[in-house]
Amino acid sequence: MPIVKMKRILLAAPLQDRERLLAALQRMGCVQVTDFDLDQEQLAGLVYPQESQRTSAQADQELARLRWAISKISKYDRKKTSMFSPKPGVQLDQLMPDGQTAQSHEAIVQKIEALERCLGELRGQEARLGAQMEQLSPWLKLDIPLEQLSDTPILKQYIGTLPKAALQTLQESWAGQALYIEDLGVVRENAYLWTAVHASLASDFAEALKQAGFVAASFGHAQGTIRTQHDALRQALITLQQARQEAEEQLASLVSALPELKIYHDAMTGSRARIAAGENLLHTKECFLMRGWLPEPIEDKVLQTLSRDFPDAVAQVSQPGPDDEPPVLLHNNPVVSPFESVVSAFSLPSPSGIDPSAMMMPFFACFFGMMVSDAGYGLVMMLVIPLLIKLMKPTGAGKKLFLVLGIGGLATVVWGALYNSWFGFAPWPTVFDPVNNSIPVMAVCMGLGAVHLFSGLVMGALLHIRRKQYIDVLYDQLSWAMLVVGLGLLVLPAAAQIGKWMAIAGAAIILLFGGRGKGLNPIKRLVSGFGKLYGITGWISDLLSYMRLFGMGLATGVIGMVINQLVGMVIASGPIGWVIGAVVFLGGHLFNAAINILGAYVHACRLQYIEFFGKFYEDGGKPFSPLDQKPRYVRIEDAV
Repeated sequence: MPIVKMKRILLAAPLQDRERLLAALQRMGCVQVTDFDLDQEQLAGLVYPQESQRTSAQADQELARLRWAISKISKYDRKKTSMFSPKPGVQLDQLMPDGQTAQSHEAIVQKIEALERCLGELRGQEARLGAQMEQLSPWLKLDIPLEQLSDTPILKQYIGTLPKAALQTLQESWAGQALYIEDLGVVRENAYLWTAVHASLASDFAEALKQAGFVAASFGHAQGTIRTQHDALRQALITLQQARQEAEEQLASLVSALPELKIYHDAMTGSRARIAAGENLLHTKECFLMRGWLPEPIEDKVLQTLSRDFPDAVAQVSQPGPDDEPPVLLHNNPVVSPFESVVSAFSLPSPSGIDPSAMMMPFFACFFGMMVSDAGYGLVMMLVIPLLIKLMKPTGAGKKLFLVLGIGGLATVVWGALYNSWFGFAPWPTVFDPVNNSIPVMAVCMGLGAVHLFSGLVMGALLHIRRKQYIDVLYDQLSWAMLVVGLGLLVLPAAAQIGKWMAIAGAAIILLFGGRGKGLNPIKRLVSGFGKLYGITGWISDLLSYMRLFGMGLATGVIGMVINQLVGMVIASGPIGWVIGAVVFLGGHLFNAAINILGAYVHACRLQYIEFFGKFYEDGGKPFSPLDQKPRYVRIEDAV
């Protein structure tokens, strides 16, 4: 199956060609640079550090600054964008800017940082002034200048707060005495007051205040009335707000640089990738050595390009060593390729394993269609998804997901037609009727499930044959096929005898050879064989799992019919009901389609991962990660 064969590439070139060669490899995007896996003793005397070079850690810090700057000015971007809008397209050369371009963008980032620091300081000052104004607000009724609040030989003044309930008690107990209490207001159950008392009563009144829970207020060395102080703070706050608004306007004016900053960010991402690759190189005083992986099908093309553009470089390609673990790259035809995303979402196959994409594709599409099961929904998917691909121009895994759903839409039309379900309507006689005659539909689901499971055995057999482990095909695949098919034949009277002996033969092979990995100890082999034979219960549960195809398909159809019945009841009320009915019809079927498409995708994946992959799949492969551009904000239009 199409797991691309990888080869080792070893390249030596003059040191002055280092950056240019890395850029060329990144443009080609087909060589994964790896380290040499050498210890410190082996590296001694071989590596000359490139002290003038930026490190990947420094590049990460620069990228973090760029992302921060982009996020800061993005909130001022008033340009309306749709979720279906594609990323802006750029030429590959735009992701390799010159030094002057880098300096101009760095100046923009520095300006954003300076404005943000200024805004931070202004916000802090505003918060402090606001807090001061809030502290003064309860005292605004006090119209006596603060410098006149000092005591005299015959008068003692108190200003502060005490609990609201205590104020009334204090006023009543000191009524008619030589003192004056001015209630300035209550804030959060605290009474604010100013009191003037004759000096002869000062000590007794001070004790009464203490007993009442009085807390003295302090205004420092402030001059003038509280109102004057508050107004001065308000004016200062207005000035700060104006300064902050001006700074925000300056920040908003930098929105025009946002597209270029995003391009520069993705250029820096590519630069960071080259820096990380460069850290895996070995350097001498005059040259460098590179080691990596290269897909075998493009070996000649890459070597020719290197020979043409770098005549002083020497490249050698070899087969992987016994201790090497090549990265995994899947390559299928355009119809099967989208389903690689389903495989990689689980785990890539091991380098010596098998790619199940081609075998899995028809089953995945079929199961998806059976679960969505409405031909109307399938037609909408077939029309809308190509349009979304054209509008959004997705790349990579996003495009593959759209294509998987598009192929699933085609299968949905087929199965929806067989179920005679068109937006919940059944306009003509049906082949399968999951509502009124469910047994045939359930039988088809179980039959397809059995074929799917046996396809997993076929994949396992192909893997053994490719490894020339022919006898293992009998032990691990053919034996199970004999057992399961034999048990199935027992229900047919004409073939029951054949089925019995077939099942017995399969069970015997599993029992005797299922534990062959336990050595020559017969007891261990038999115990292990019994454990393997117990796996027949797993086959039964796996087969029953395919009933979800019937259940979800039935749910889609029933919900669609219920929606149509509700719409029929609404439109019967007249013209207004027609409008409401149209909204209910559109919204109801949109919801039904969305929830069932999501469920169909998830359950179709589950049937592959658990039931199908469980029969043969060997995972654990590491993805092929070549040195290339991985833009975040833009789309490369001329990638090679």
